[in-house]
Amino acid sequence: MLLKLLQLQSQKYFFAISFFLGIFLSLGFDPFNVPFLSLLVIGLLFKLNNQFYLKYSNSYKGFFLIGLAFGFGFFISSTYWISNALFVYGGNIKYFLPFSIILLPLTLGVFYGIMQIFNCYFWSNSNAKIFYFTTFWVIFEILRSHIFTGLPWNLICYSWSWSPHFIQSLSLLGPYGLGIISVLCSCLIFSFRFKLLDSIISISGILILVLVYLYGFERIENYKETYSSNINVRIIGTNINQKDKWLESTRSIVNEMHSENNLTIIPETMAGLKKFKGDNLLQGYLRKEGGKYYNSIAYNGFTYDKKHLVPFGEFIPFSNFIDKTFLSNYFDTTSLSKGENKDFPSIIVPLICYEGIFPHIVGSNRKTGAKLLVNITNDSWFGENTGPKQHFTHVRFRAIEEGLPLVRSSNMGFSGLVSPLGKVLNQVANKSNSYVDVKIPNGVETIYSKYRIKIIYFLIVLLLIIGYFTEILFLKKNKIL
Repeated sequence: MLLKLLQLQSQKYFFAISFFLGIFLSLGFDPFNVPFLSLLVIGLLFKLNNQFYLKYSNSYKGFFLIGLAFGFGFFISSTYWISNALFVYGGNIKYFLPFSIILLPLTLGVFYGIMQIFNCYFWSNSNAKIFYFTTFWVIFEILRSHIFTGLPWNLICYSWSWSPHFIQSLSLLGPYGLGIISVLCSCLIFSFRFKLLDSIISISGILILVLVYLYGFERIENYKETYSSNINVRIIGTNINQKDKWLESTRSIVNEMHSENNLTIIPETMAGLKKFKGDNLLQGYLRKEGGKYYNSIAYNGFTYDKKHLVPFGEFIPFSNFIDKTFLSNYFDTTSLSKGENKDFPSIIVPLICYEGIFPHIVGSNRKTGAKLLVNITNDSWFGENTGPKQHFTHVRFRAIEEGLPLVRSSNMGFSGLVSPLGKVLNQVANKSNSYVDVKIPNGVETIYSKYRIKIIYFLIVLLLIIGYFTEILFLKKNKIL
């Protein structure tokens, strides 16, 4: 009914509906996790595109604005919590709130806008648009994960975090692969019409989802939690405000939770410039070398420096330009230095803060013989609800992809042990200065950890080939060729 009504309306109605679809999509992610909502929203966006095409043909400007409105609505409603960091930082920087609320979502929305330009070029009356739409969606999620330092936040795969069964497909296809399944199945299902071929296409989308669920069900049922090593870990979780993190009273709280026997994990930068003393510590601290500072992990005489720094949090882009303008009154352009590869025990895959949301960084940090993912983070910048929950979900997905258990130590976030299947086995009590002692289970083999992005490249090529031949068959059938 709604799509037929659009036949009578101007383009602005398409843009408005697209914007609200983006907002609606955010309800499929943490902390709301409405089941299957992403399938519904993607399907409606797909139909909205088609309705726009039928009325306005291949209007590049119209397609672009539909994508931009959709992306803006999605990010303004799902990443609003980033603005909390401005208030935690304090001072004049809080006046940049409109930039974090409006400019960041708008910039991220451009990815969807450009995606739509490609969709516009390939859109037609054939079912080839199903495969092209899916292809360009995943391509632009990959681009968003890398361009301008990358921000793979709330990729469509994370809308499945509510289902332990569906997310097991991460072990086969990784996050972008689950994204392909999501978009493809949604488009297939929403291509339903009362014709035999279209009915078969729609049913195939449902069957793919059923197969994905059955794979996850079988994987969970057959998983046996085993322990062949004597890796015992104490995971410390703290609830310290940012302004109080490096007080002596805070150091006393953390010192009291050290374990003399177990490996103790301490959150990101919790030690400041002065490392905690003691054996069996894996701790986050600020490392000074000459005139440079690094966000680092110290463990058993080894050091890991954070490779992927947070823009505007740990380094200021265009700092040379800012120092010469009035903006220097608002920004302290002092930046941390980017870490280089250093020797670190191969048994541990170290991840500092949001490095854990980048699958390619996890892959580059993993060495032969890895048995444990370790993520230390400081989530005190991002409030108590949406941001920390989304962050934990993103990192939890890495455990399934890699087939490795995950230990996470956070300040004002979620701390605990996650199994190789993504299940939270033990968790430190929220909003407390506490710890849990855990024994680390064995990892499992995964296809994704072996082939990684190569799987996605293969699927992208396959979808493009299917789309091409679908279009050719349609043109021949209708005697256009």
